[in-house]
Order: sequence, then structure tokens, then C-alpha cells
Amino acid sequence: MERREWKREASNGLGKIYNVLWQEESLEKKGILFVLHGMQGHIGKYRYLFEYMAKQGYVVCGMDIQGHGKSANIPGYFGDNSGWESMIHDIHRSLLQIKKWFPNLPVFLFGHSMGSFLARDYAASYGADLKGLLLSGTAGGSPLLLPVQGYIAVQKKLRGAKDDALKESILLAKYFNRHIPNPKSLSAWICTKEEVSQANGRDPLAVGFTLGAYADLLAALVRVNEYAEIKKLKDIPCFIFSGGADPVGEYGKGPASLYAMLKQLGNPKLKLHIFPKLRHEVLNEEVRPILLQEMTAFMEELRQERN
Repeated sequence: MERREWKREASNGLGKIYNVLWQEESLEKKGILFVLHGMQGHIGKYRYLFEYMAKQGYVVCGMDIQGHGKSANIPGYFGDNSGWESMIHDIHRSLLQIKKWFPNLPVFLFGHSMGSFLARDYAASYGADLKGLLLSGTAGGSPLLLPVQGYIAVQKKLRGAKDDALKESILLAKYFNRHIPNPKSLSAWICTKEEVSQANGRDPLAVGFTLGAYADLLAALVRVNEYAEIKKLKDIPCFIFSGGADPVGEYGKGPASLYAMLKQLGNPKLKLHIFPKLRHEVLNEEVRPILLQEMTAFMEELRQERN
């Protein structure tokens, strides 16, 4: 198994972005799978996905997005101006490089949580370059988005974009935990497996968020759920999966709403799987083997259509 690591300058000039690629050199390559991690996560959390998909014949690659993991140039901060847009540019530049190394392969984009919002935003601009989208733990629009966005905007003005948003993160975690009886940690909403939730809090590569990052994230979440933006995904095959007890997706409502809108728009290839009683990181739940098989089958079917 070849594991390739490199760093390149961030598109906004704020330090360097860590990239990684895995491939099983002995296998004929079926396609490229680019992985986008979630908020306060890092690409190292997906080692199992890299290993599994590489063994299926895929070139698996990804990055620690700006402000995260080994790209935490300013921890939890995307940039001074247009931070979200600069991350889209970082993704595009990395994919262009990988496609030069492995030309003529179909490209699949996987995103979890905030990574799913990045994936949707990227696909809205570069959808013609993608064979399919795989979205984990995504969210729809919520009535709470605008008031929360307003609160963050006020705090950002008062305290500064780079100020630590620890208080806001604790409030968010408590809100996400509200339907869990006697949660054992602030991360209980992440997974029904206690060891996964607790490991999340101990991860040395996990970072806190700044007010600027929250502002960028909320603005992007509002935008990607606008009808005009969803319409840009109408021709891109999508596999949407989530836990039925995931508060980020409003307990299945958000992913189901996105699926329904894409279906109404005539998307040619859609799949939705909501796993009852499971939480946000559904790939870390007991259903991981089933879900990995479903992801592989989805990509394989699209790959065969290409031939």
C-alpha cells in the first residue's frame, strides 16, 4: 500500500495545506475518491475508509482543511477574507494535481458533516468534473440558522474573528445532546458508541472553532440549502446517508429534504439511507461494514455506466 503525503501553499496564503493519498499499487485503478472531513475533525480519522477503498482499487485522497489537523495554521480559523471560498479553491487545486497523476479516472467526492457542505458547494461549481457525490451527516435549512448567524455576527464584531468560540461550541454541544438521557460527554451526540465520542474529545489533532469559522460555516450552510444552489446538483448522482438520531440533520429531516428536492429536480441517480437510532458519525457506528459496501456498490454502478 502506497501512502503519499505532501503540503502545498493555501490558496489564501495562510500557511500550508496537508494532503494525503493512498493507493494499492498492485490493483488496476477504478477511480479517485476525495475525502472531506467534518468540523473540528481531520483526515486521519478516516484511515479505515482510505484503507478499505484503496483495497477496492480506488485512489483515495484528502486533506486537512484550513484551520484543522496538520493544516491548523491558525487553529479553527479559515482566513481573513472569503475563508470558505479559499477552502473550495484548496480542494480544486488538490484535485487538479491528483488528476494529473491519475488521468482519465472518474472522480467521486465524499464529505462528512461540514465536509458535506464543502462537497455540495464544490459540486455546485465543478460538478461536471465529478462522477458522484457521497454525503454523510449533511443538513438542510433550519429556522434556527438565521438567528444563530445573527448572534455570531454580533459576537464576531465585538470580540474579533479570531476569538475562541469555546462558549458557543459548548452551547452547541449541549443543544445537540438535548434528546440524549444523561449524556456522558459533550460529544455524546456524535456516536452511540461511547468510546468514539470520548476519543473525539481527547484527539490531539482536534481543534476548537473561532467566531470567524462559525460565521463562514453558517453563511455556507444557508447558501448550499438555497433552491438555486441545490438545483446545480440536479445532474450529479448522490448517495446521502445519515443517522436517524443525528441532530445536525434534524434527526433525518435535513438529508430527506435534500433527497426530495433533488428527486423533484429529476436527479438521475439518487440513494438515501437513514439509519434509525444512530447518531452523527454513522460510519463509526456498528453499521460501518454495511455502509462501506453500499458506498462501494454506488460507485461501482456509476463506474460501470461510464464504460
